[in-house]
Amino acid sequence: MSVAPAAGLLSVRSDRTALARRLPAAAAVAGVPFAAFTGLVLYHFYLRGSFVLDAGLQVSLLSHGGWRLPYPAALGGGSYWRSHVAPIFVLLSLLRRTLPVSDVQFFAGFIGLAHALPAIGVFWALRAAAGRGAAATGAALLLAIAFAFNGLALSIVRYPHFEMLIVGSVICFAAALAQRRLIVAGAFFSLALATREDAGFHLFALLFLLIAVNRWYGVAWRAQRAELGFAAAGLLYSLVVVGLQTALATGPSALVQIYTGEPPFATLTAATVATRLAGCLVYRAYLVLPAAAAAIWALRARNPYILIGYAAFLPWGALQLVAHSAIAGTLSGYYAFPFMIAAFWPLIGVLYFRRGTAGKPAAAMLPFAAMTALSFVGMAHQYNPGRLDLLTGFLSPPSLARQGKTDRAVALLARSQPALGRLLLDTSVVALAADDFSREETLQGAAKTSPDTVAYLAHGYDADKLRRLAAADHLNRHYDVPGTAIRIATDRAIAAPTPIASLIAGSGNAD
Repeated sequence: MSVAPAAGLLSVRSDRTALARRLPAAAAVAGVPFAAFTGLVLYHFYLRGSFVLDAGLQVSLLSHGGWRLPYPAALGGGSYWRSHVAPIFVLLSLLRRTLPVSDVQFFAGFIGLAHALPAIGVFWALRAAAGRGAAATGAALLLAIAFAFNGLALSIVRYPHFEMLIVGSVICFAAALAQRRLIVAGAFFSLALATREDAGFHLFALLFLLIAVNRWYGVAWRAQRAELGFAAAGLLYSLVVVGLQTALATGPSALVQIYTGEPPFATLTAATVATRLAGCLVYRAYLVLPAAAAAIWALRARNPYILIGYAAFLPWGALQLVAHSAIAGTLSGYYAFPFMIAAFWPLIGVLYFRRGTAGKPAAAMLPFAAMTALSFVGMAHQYNPGRLDLLTGFLSPPSLARQGKTDRAVALLARSQPALGRLLLDTSVVALAADDFSREETLQGAAKTSPDTVAYLAHGYDADKLRRLAAADHLNRHYDVPGTAIRIATDRAIAAPTPIASLIAGSGNAD
């Protein structure tokens, strides 16, 4: 009598049971950071007030980019290709047109997904390194979510930027590669390359060191065909794309604007570099302390794989220290993004280094938990141009009704321009619809500051400046749009048939 069918049935049931147990954990790992970071970005735009550079620019590119990737009207036109080669914007702008969401909502969801991907990669790697029991799965879930909210991730989201997609893509690529899931690895590898032209250099740096350490331990070239192939593809892609971008550029590139300056490094001094380095040690503890913990972990485990991530990105860190831009030079905003990959990499080191106690759950989870905990030190010194209170933002996203009314008000404000005279806008208003306003209507681009009407968000980036300007120019009629943060000060009555008149309410005083 054959028992094969019964055994097969038991196997199917076992697989279904295991899948049923994994799905809630996977949903939580992806869902918690996705919901939290999406809500924070919505709070940033609709309540606290964002800015055109670079958040409003990214909203425009993701929603209206097309093949040309034009800068929005508020930034003077031209093509984004001269700054960065980012095919991901072209692809996502096609997707945006099929979805029933607003431009800002789409961008918020994109940032939410980018911040969720690291959690997915960490969870996957931890389960592979530390086992698949219930306790290990629960610990992996908590650690993955904690990593998605680590100090560097929170620093980046204060100035939300699309480079987080490189972080998440490379993390998931590395987790898949270490487990020889090469098709999945290839998909995330391609996603990283499509995000920005230099992603191939970052991937090459990681893979080059990984291949070198593998060879040190006697791993044959043949066994590293996947690593060699991905490394060569990444390097070739970035070399070709950056070369073409440089040859075809009609204006200053991002490399010149941010890093070299014109003439190159004319203002750079040894004192500047020394000050920046000391500043990183003191004010960027959320970067330095996890790296120190990784070094101790690598020494105690006698596992050089653990430090490959930090070693690979030392050239990137050195480039920031000599950057023309002070934001880049102090590793503020998103400029430290590769080091989030480095903070994840020790888990890949455990997967590649199968010696001694490397396979025990505590060997991976406890040191990684310590690194993640140390990343929360020094957060008070983070670059915070939007004055974001992260906890409030995570817990208090704007309602759908508020978002919809704000979007409608901004659209009607754009249609009301002729009746409002010379209009001057808070960058937080323009960020909501950067294609609907000209550069001359922004405080940053105005040739002169004697407006007939100003509009701003109550807590917007330029709100205080515009309040003072309104008072100085005797713009004594004040209006707001109930249910939104939009405020208007003008020298005239706003009445029908002005489009915005249908939404506004009079207010005796500026707020």
